[in-house]
Amino acid sequence: MFRPDQKPAPQPDVLLRIASRIGTPTYVYFADTIRERIAGLKTHLAPLAANLLYAMKANSHPAILSIMRDEGLGIDAVSPAELLLVLRLGFAPERVLFSANNMTDDEMHFARGQGVLLNIGELSRLERFGKAYPGADVCVRLNPQVGAGHHEHVITAGARSKFGIPVQQIREVLRIASRHGLRIVGLHQHIGSGILDTATLWKAISVLLDVTDSFPDARFVNLGGGLGIPYRPGENGIDLENLGERIVRPLQAFRARRTEPLEIRFEPGRYFVAESGVLLVTANTVKSNPERRFVGVDSGMGHLLRPALYDAYHEVVNLSNPDGKPVTYDLVGNICESGDRFAVDRSIPEIREGDILALLDTGAYGMSMASPAYNLRPVPAEVLVTGGDEPGRYRLITRRRTPAELVAEVLERGTVPDAGEGRVARTDPA
Repeated sequence: MFRPDQKPAPQPDVLLRIASRIGTPTYVYFADTIRERIAGLKTHLAPLAANLLYAMKANSHPAILSIMRDEGLGIDAVSPAELLLVLRLGFAPERVLFSANNMTDDEMHFARGQGVLLNIGELSRLERFGKAYPGADVCVRLNPQVGAGHHEHVITAGARSKFGIPVQQIREVLRIASRHGLRIVGLHQHIGSGILDTATLWKAISVLLDVTDSFPDARFVNLGGGLGIPYRPGENGIDLENLGERIVRPLQAFRARRTEPLEIRFEPGRYFVAESGVLLVTANTVKSNPERRFVGVDSGMGHLLRPALYDAYHEVVNLSNPDGKPVTYDLVGNICESGDRFAVDRSIPEIREGDILALLDTGAYGMSMASPAYNLRPVPAEVLVTGGDEPGRYRLITRRRTPAELVAEVLERGTVPDAGEGRVARTDPA
């Protein structure tokens, strides 16, 4: 039995079976949860016939992207590699919005060559795009000067944000568009990540709607994503019923006043995948000093960066001893940094060396931010619980590399000493 003040892990018996057969650390994703989040948002946005895009930076595994494709979602891509990946997975170019931040000329030309619509958030880039592609369609990202998010580092609008063109500069946007014959077919905003307050979201949306009439070629408004999920026990996620009342109905009324049709787009990332994911780790060290009790695990900030980067909360569940007496621990990783901590002063059922622990809600910005570079520790394996008619069925979607394989990759891209004379021979990256 899980304690009432603790979030339960999804299908703990399946997670334990995966840990036993695949080992740890391992990311596990539940496909049914992803589909449920998509279906729920579609239902509440149905009166708008909204077009949903997936912000793939949250989790870009091909198995996850394939679910998004099969569910009819488009893609928000922010780099050439993201763009190339989704095109190779069968997403139609017209279903992809390319929103690279501070994009280079090469990135601009590459995306244009792939036949996707570019979303531009800087005046100078819009000017360069216009010179290179006069008469082209383009989307512009505006900064409504309203920002929100679960941490300062994820607030992507407002006076201190690097993102978007401030709404005060709309006249210059229109001058650039006129000078080069650009058709601004889309308006975009994204104010932050982990938003739970629909009132703040609507405040930013209303700013975007207020300026829409200034763009006669606008065919859609992209209202961004950032919808939050409940990470902590007892915390509520974004209220979808309230979303309908505070956002859907006003958007319906806005469209009804227009003479030209206007498509509504949303582009969540975290909301679709965060709750689908679990990071499985093994407790390998339990030790104390006069003030604290530590549990060390076979993972660290190189696998899940959010706690170190954002002081983010992830529930920790002891799958091996769920009924143990609660003990207060610092749960720490295996990276040589004092900030490598998953939880501090956290009450968890007693943890013994060898216990399997689950870090919940890690399907977004977990593996996508992971890196083997620091301390040279291979990233986790990944498993997809396919669900459907066979609950608990799973498949390995990313094999865990061995240390030897990681070293081989490092040597391939680096330099090696020339035996005998100490000279350095560069390997051919091709």
